[in-house]
Amino acid sequence: MPTALDRLLARPSALDVLRSIVNASEHPPAWLSTRKCWPCIARRCQYSTAPEKPLPQIQRRWNQFQQPNRAHVLRRYRLTETGGERKDGIARQDEAAIWAWELQLQERRHRSGIRDVWRARHGYSLPVEDTPDAKFLWGTFIKDPKVVIAVIDHAADILKETGRAYPYLYELCMGYWLSQEQYVDLALVCHHRMLVKLKLRTLPLRPLARLGQSRFGPKALEAFIDIYRNSNERNVYDEVVPALCAKGNITAARRWHTLCVYRGDLPSPSIASHPIVQIFTAEMSTLSNPSPSFVGPSFGKPKLNEELTRRLLGRDTAPVRFEDSFCARMFATRAFPPESIIRGLAMVGVNEIGPQAVRAMASRTVPMSAISARFEQLRANGIALQGCVFSLALEKFVLEKQWHLVRSIMDSDQHPDVFDDAELQKKLLDFYLDQQDWSQAHRTLAILSLFHNDSSNQAWNLLLQAHIRRFNVHAATKVLQDMRTNDALITPESIVMFKGCLRRRQRGRKPTNNMGRRFDDLRYVTRVFTTILEGGTGYIPPHAWREIIRRFGMLGRFRELRRLIFWLLNWYAPRSGTKFAELPRSSFLDSATEKMRAAFPDRSHYFHFPAGVSQVNGLHPIRQLFPNSLQQGLIVWGFKAGLLPNAPREQSMFSPTAAKKHYRRRFLKKGILRPLDWSVGLKTLVELRDSGIHVHRHTVVKALQMMFVNLFGRGRSRRKENRAMERANIIPYAEYVHEVNKLWGSPLFREPGLFGKSRLHAMMWHPRLERRVHRRTVLRLSEIGGPNWRKSDEEKSSLPGHASSEGGSE
Repeated sequence: MPTALDRLLARPSALDVLRSIVNASEHPPAWLSTRKCWPCIARRCQYSTAPEKPLPQIQRRWNQFQQPNRAHVLRRYRLTETGGERKDGIARQDEAAIWAWELQLQERRHRSGIRDVWRARHGYSLPVEDTPDAKFLWGTFIKDPKVVIAVIDHAADILKETGRAYPYLYELCMGYWLSQEQYVDLALVCHHRMLVKLKLRTLPLRPLARLGQSRFGPKALEAFIDIYRNSNERNVYDEVVPALCAKGNITAARRWHTLCVYRGDLPSPSIASHPIVQIFTAEMSTLSNPSPSFVGPSFGKPKLNEELTRRLLGRDTAPVRFEDSFCARMFATRAFPPESIIRGLAMVGVNEIGPQAVRAMASRTVPMSAISARFEQLRANGIALQGCVFSLALEKFVLEKQWHLVRSIMDSDQHPDVFDDAELQKKLLDFYLDQQDWSQAHRTLAILSLFHNDSSNQAWNLLLQAHIRRFNVHAATKVLQDMRTNDALITPESIVMFKGCLRRRQRGRKPTNNMGRRFDDLRYVTRVFTTILEGGTGYIPPHAWREIIRRFGMLGRFRELRRLIFWLLNWYAPRSGTKFAELPRSSFLDSATEKMRAAFPDRSHYFHFPAGVSQVNGLHPIRQLFPNSLQQGLIVWGFKAGLLPNAPREQSMFSPTAAKKHYRRRFLKKGILRPLDWSVGLKTLVELRDSGIHVHRHTVVKALQMMFVNLFGRGRSRRKENRAMERANIIPYAEYVHEVNKLWGSPLFREPGLFGKSRLHAMMWHPRLERRVHRRTVLRLSEIGGPNWRKSDEEKSSLPGHASSEGGSE
């Protein structure tokens, strides 16, 4: 390792200082001051226009370190510039050493030295051998952000010409750029470019993980976990998880442990004995337990600031105070300073003052930053603030040095007692937002979120709820985007208010008319919920989707319903097992799940649900999402979408222009809009069953029987839709039964053509027959097989093959 002096002189700043000293006409007066820093001296000296003097002794000593091979490099520069060919006999290794020396010199001399040498390198291919000079050349050229892409392309050209590549290029490039937090995006660009250009099959992730223990920041770790997730490597557990545990980042360590174990990257025996790793392993074993105890999610009240809440309720001892208006007049008079008034109140035994007195005291205090000293004087004299929102808010804003809020609450025309009325403050917030009075709206949000531990998150939710109450969907969408950018969580109250945007609906009936709204409320709420899930900004339980699914089915929007159902299945299905492992994965699923697990560590939510639990359990996410009632509804909605003459063709899925009503006849004539088949609901159920969902057979049979009775039964339905389907139906019952059995894969109904063939087929179900059949518990074989069943058995037993088989069995 070079000496300390050599390392100091090798720095670019030191070389700039030396160069400025040499070029200066005379030493400035600042040179004599030891308190001035070297960069200041360099800036004052480097603009000198005096003629250069002979090199001092230190510069001559520095030139003695020059290697004798520099002449070859200079000659190569001239050959490159003039377009000549190299005729000197320099060996390949010696040439690499010369280029390495010149690159080191230019890098130290100039900030753009790397770029200058790279441009002068035209026609020279970097070495691909594993030598120190090659490592220095590749590792130095990739340090310039404007050159690194060209270096990767140069490596790709060498690979294409010679079939060889420098083996440590990926490790050098990613190790350097991932270590710099501001260039992580460039590192990802280089990663993808090397994968494509150099056709890498294996990645040196283990050395990178070892390097990242001390160099990688949070953003680099996120990029590295994405690289590892999409790679074929299985050897980074021992380098990542113990290092994160040692740093105290247990959340990231648990995340890496889960990912590594899922991909088969298991810890070594020495690492597996680590206490924290054993805890992670125990948690994973609990998740894989086929019959664990699992309770439903519990949503408690928002976490409040206990100290402020206690102070709001009042003192533990009996308060002694004057009338609040009298104390306010005392502080407002200019005859006595506020310090004397505070001491006087303490002398007469007053231990509490009200909000009006606090407001008058703060108004007398100049400058505003001295208000904190007034509160200190009150505490020193044993005087507390009365438990009210105004006083506590003013004190908190002063302590947090939010002077714009202090000035806003002092200049407000509201009485201090008004701040205690939360409902009135919400109405004022709506008024300020309508008037676009952002200063007072900000103050009102701060007042409403005063007693919450995470006041910023609560303020975001209050602003979102205010826009939803005013039905300003564009502003609510903008707030949602800002909350996702600022990693703010959406509370359950805000999610419930979003469902309030849906039109009114009575039980068992469709939603009411659109009431003049120019947007699709159902599609808007659906997109909001999917955005919240993909961003990991809020918890939406599976049963919260039931009303949305029910509305899609009732409105006949079956194509959108299918798209939503399969998206929900891919999102809520537990992925830690093998049953749903083959389902498509959203690109947002892993990151959103990690955010939810960190925000809601309670293991009763769907993203913590064990994969080994059967769907018979009512708390299973898939069971909550697809109950038996929904399975029955899919069949009914499918019949209505296929048989009703006025069934919607979902023209609303087109563009706003094509969704207009006067285009409907044209689209129907051209076949762009087509009716669905009556079996679309049953087909959807079969697809869900093949995807791993437990579809109840009896529920399917019951729903089909109900629809067949409406179509072929003796009675007359009271519903107009059922009578319209009966009139429009032209398909016979036998064809329905044949299609149902074909789609299901096994007989759900007996073919009506077999009716009366035997006593067994006489007991079949038919929509025109009596619904309650008095079934017999015992049937004779003669009744099932006919009167000649014994004779047919004797004929079979007389066959030669049948006799030999019986003898063999004996």
